[in-house]
Amino acid sequence: MLKKSERLTRALFEYLRGPGRYFHSAHFSLRTADSTTGLRIGVSVSKKVAKRANIRNRIRRRAYEAVRGLIPELPKKLFLISAKAGAEGLKGAALKQELAELLKKG
Repeated sequence: MLKKSERLTRALFEYLRGPGRYFHSAHFSLRTADSTTGLRIGVSVSKKVAKRANIRNRIRRRAYEAVRGLIPELPKKLFLISAKAGAEGLKGAALKQELAELLKKG
């Protein structure tokens, strides 16, 4: 899990829903916007992706863990990662590689 100072707040989460740039990969979507507060990252998993809360939470925890090692390389922006269907099947290196490529686009 990321430190609280590195995660999106509810207000920033809502802000990212509107303006910004969008990028997509096979299992994730990324929304970015410029930030005045520094680097912030959020992960969202909809009920459309997984009906059960424990599966949604597992996807979210894995995504946060994969992104945690990439933080020093990322620009000071706001990032919102949204999982797509099939994301629960990604594990380890495949998940980290897909998120790294996606975040480089942003």
